[in-house]
Amino acid sequence: MKLLPTSFLPRLMSTFLLWALIAVVVVKKSENGYALLIAIAALGSLWEYFWLLRVANIPRHWSLGYASGIVLLGGNFWLLRTSSSSDFFLREGSVFIFESMLLAILLLLLFIKTLFSSKPHRKAADAIAFTLLGIIYIPWLFSFVIKIIYLTPRTSEGLLTGHYYALFLLVVTKFTDVGAFISGSLLGRSPFFTHISPRKTREGCLGALCFAILSGYLFFHCFEHQLSLLRPVTVLIISLVLGMAAILGDLAESLLKRTLQTKNSSDTLPGIGGGLDLIDSILFTAPLFYFILLGILFL
Repeated sequence: MKLLPTSFLPRLMSTFLLWALIAVVVVKKSENGYALLIAIAALGSLWEYFWLLRVANIPRHWSLGYASGIVLLGGNFWLLRTSSSSDFFLREGSVFIFESMLLAILLLLLFIKTLFSSKPHRKAADAIAFTLLGIIYIPWLFSFVIKIIYLTPRTSEGLLTGHYYALFLLVVTKFTDVGAFISGSLLGRSPFFTHISPRKTREGCLGALCFAILSGYLFFHCFEHQLSLLRPVTVLIISLVLGMAAILGDLAESLLKRTLQTKNSSDTLPGIGGGLDLIDSILFTAPLFYFILLGILFL
């Protein structure tokens, strides 16, 4: 058995600090706190994405893209938080229309900006494509965390209930990452997806899935009353599915970093990297879990 890498302790300290911040917001039942945490994570990661493009000398329209990310996240919170409609489809439909309109306007503005710039060339198309990719990949996918928080009805006192499902998502997703790190560091022998990430191993992936199932079941056992949509058997299945999606999300960001020839998105979080390194797996698990919950609610 190998020793844990020197990055383990800094990673542990960063993880403890992040979970402490989340715990404070949950205990205070602060909707503004949820909004602030999500905005910092998503917009910080979007900033890193455009910075990576700059370092790699890839054209981008960062000002339009970043402004669109702010509007997208802010619009989601405002529509879902202030909606007085008890009709789920009316509420979610308004969000869908808003997001579609925003992306359509962004695309038009990107083309208009290109038309009035220098002569058309390949870099102009690259700038449009990479800007759209950043918006869809980071703030749009991460906005499904907001949708999960507001998915279930409030209590009679007006308090949120969906944040427990968002916490379940975070616990399973991040403990998948923890399982991959510990299992891969201690037991990793068989390389896995070496063309994307040389340090990924089959043992790490297996450990990640075990951690996902165990963490999901333990969290459900502690908050079974608050997670009334779930059942013990479905929790095991959902945790396994989310664990696999988390691994894919991590590999997707590794592919992006390899394409841009960088190791971490930044060094903001000791032992972890940057914001994008922190939320990469959530970008894949959040929309998947949202649609799973929709299936449980309406099928």
